[in-house]
Amino acid sequence: MPQKQLFWILFLALFVAMLGAGVIAPTMPLYAKTLGASGIGLGLIYSAFSVSRAIFMPVTGKLSDRKGRKQFIVLGLTIYSLASIGYIWAGSTSELVWIRLLHGVGSAMIVPIATAAIGDAAPEGREGTMLGSFNVALFLGFGTGPLLGGVVMDILGIEEVFLLMGGLSGFSLLLILFLLPEPKGKRHRRERIPSPFSSMWKADAFKGLLIFRFSNAVVRGSTVAFLPVFAVRVAATPSQIGTLVSMNILLTAVLQHFFGRVADRWSRRGLIIGGNLLSSLPLLLTPFASDFWHLIILSFVMGVGGGVAFPAALAIATRVGRDHGMGNVMGTFNTAMSLGMITGPLIAGWIMDLLGLSVVFMWGGFLGIAGSIACTILFFRNKGAFGYADI
Repeated sequence: MPQKQLFWILFLALFVAMLGAGVIAPTMPLYAKTLGASGIGLGLIYSAFSVSRAIFMPVTGKLSDRKGRKQFIVLGLTIYSLASIGYIWAGSTSELVWIRLLHGVGSAMIVPIATAAIGDAAPEGREGTMLGSFNVALFLGFGTGPLLGGVVMDILGIEEVFLLMGGLSGFSLLLILFLLPEPKGKRHRRERIPSPFSSMWKADAFKGLLIFRFSNAVVRGSTVAFLPVFAVRVAATPSQIGTLVSMNILLTAVLQHFFGRVADRWSRRGLIIGGNLLSSLPLLLTPFASDFWHLIILSFVMGVGGGVAFPAALAIATRVGRDHGMGNVMGTFNTAMSLGMITGPLIAGWIMDLLGLSVVFMWGGFLGIAGSIACTILFFRNKGAFGYADI
């Protein structure tokens, strides 16, 4: 299959799948509250999704290096479709946690493996451009979803939002099932034995990459899970909450292609560190926001930070993946994100119950800044990591 055709099939399928997953973002905290979820309960609901992702992503990533990418993406999208029905059936916080665990298993088979397939096809020296362009699908879908979900919830109700998620996931499944053959290079991947995690962990640059992904996920996890609750306090409607969450993610999507090209020319380390700081600082100011428009401005700055950092991070991950197995590296890279999404909402929920909602955002901001400092130390301690002149 031509490289361009492979790219656009996976791009469209991932966009539709993430659109379906994104529509429930503004709905989930409010839906959980109707089931009696406390702050720690809300944290468990969000963390459950990432727990199963963290467990299954390294496994499915390694298996896809040996057995091919398509079958895992198909299975993941099937689970996505079934999970939408489970959300409607859930009648308690604990049942919602179990559905989120199942949903996370499906996610572990979609994003990292689709990204690995694109990484296989990315030309040498253009990793930032190609991965940045592909990442538009992820952020554009997940960014448009909350806006669409908020509108559907306003007009039709909560259950219809989950049905919409199922329909979009099913459509994405059909795209992959009938239009995508197994990407080329499968035989080569079977012959390669992916490097164990210990060998990748020896490189300071890879440690820095994982710390970035973890700390950024803590910031985003705290934002997605608890910003809707804070927005209600400033009298935001469901549609406005959807807009608020969407602006952050959509802006990140719009900037992916541009900063992907920048990442192929400038220091990828500097882009990651600067972008992570931009994503973290607005959280410190969130408790002082007094209306919806203040939150919009802060969300805008966070979106710019994500747009700057993510293409550079994926470009580095792709370079590492050529030596250690693309699925192996992408699975580990995304596992770091899942661990952050587990840690962020759980600790934030505990902080909310103990100290109040405002402290949640201050904690997330300080942790993101600490992550940027750690990245700076690791990235520049060993500039020759992986034998590349500049990553």
